[in-house]
Amino acid sequence: MHLATDLPTTGKAPPELAPCDAWMTDFLVKNQVPGGSLAIAREGKVVYARGFGYADREDRAPVQPEALFRIASISKPVTAVAILKLVQDEKLKLEDKVFDLLTVEPFFEKPDGRLDERWKQITVVECLCHTGGWDRAQSYDPMFQAIRMAKAMGQGLPILPEHVIRFQLGQPLDFDPLTRYAYSNFGYCVLGRVIEKVTGQPYEKYVQESILKPLGITTAQIGGSLESERAEGEVKYYVAGDETEIAVVGPGAGTEKVPVAYGAWRQETLDAHGGWIASAVDLVKFAAAFDLVDGGRKSRGGFLKAANVRLMFSPQATIVRGELNGQGSVFYGLGWNLREEEGLLVARHGGSLPCTASSLMHFPDGLNVAVLFNIGRTGDNKPLGGLIEGPLTELVRGIEKWPG
Repeated sequence: MHLATDLPTTGKAPPELAPCDAWMTDFLVKNQVPGGSLAIAREGKVVYARGFGYADREDRAPVQPEALFRIASISKPVTAVAILKLVQDEKLKLEDKVFDLLTVEPFFEKPDGRLDERWKQITVVECLCHTGGWDRAQSYDPMFQAIRMAKAMGQGLPILPEHVIRFQLGQPLDFDPLTRYAYSNFGYCVLGRVIEKVTGQPYEKYVQESILKPLGITTAQIGGSLESERAEGEVKYYVAGDETEIAVVGPGAGTEKVPVAYGAWRQETLDAHGGWIASAVDLVKFAAAFDLVDGGRKSRGGFLKAANVRLMFSPQATIVRGELNGQGSVFYGLGWNLREEEGLLVARHGGSLPCTASSLMHFPDGLNVAVLFNIGRTGDNKPLGGLIEGPLTELVRGIEKWPG
């Protein structure tokens, strides 16, 4: 276990933001986290970007401020923005039915299987706000069922998004579309295929060229699954307890156990809901593009109109009603969690895998914060996600003086 004085730090250290240094260092030490990165943008300018701890613990390589991490479900706001850009360009409508757009032949596990007719009702907006009819708590998360699907379909590993969709089309929905909220990775997998159908481009290429590149984000990409596929500048991942699972990709797929971080899922198959790697700096640049400026008449990034930014950050589905730990209702917008705090509707999205924990926060007064870690659980095997957003929000909202 490392001590605070042992941890390497990289990047410029603005004296006004010394509390951020202290918080990150303390967080890594208390929770036995190998490494992390924190970036803050204020009024469109990156004012803080630092790396803490180790990108590679064995080689003692420090995390750099622009190190790439798996961002997991922060991929969802990226996909949502891509969808809204297509809507704005009149290439897609939010009310379009996704399986009118996609031609997919269902796979039925039983010879007498029949399509659940409710699939035909599902719209783009229902996929965006998790009201499409899938509930992983009621059935399972389709994005992590590769071995089951491969066996049922007589399909060799790895399982691709199109295989997942075919298999799921042969299953009943968990509830009627639009009737309630249930967080769904699968819905965003479907949206990735919608983007490919409408644009005629691979999902990753369209997002990189049409969404990220205009914002000066050039290194974000869909990550690789194996340690040998680490991108240049990408950290190494760790899991608490050195867990292993049956490989679904790479050597020994379907038979051999591998470290959970490398080969227990196919990162590329997670693409539109959880497959991106990016830096904390990339993420605050992305979020800052949706600051409303000029009296709310335009967005800072310019490629989404102010009206579409407002729509993205407007409640579409209720996650929790009433008081939650002394706070009000929690909503889901189009790709973001929303909660009213001190008169501001704050947008956030976290990301979690066994090997990573991440959070992106967008405050409507021009503050954007991103934090990334290369492990998903504490040393005593508790999820890191629940330890990040509240304390970090309190920290950054309490900063009285910002760097010029």
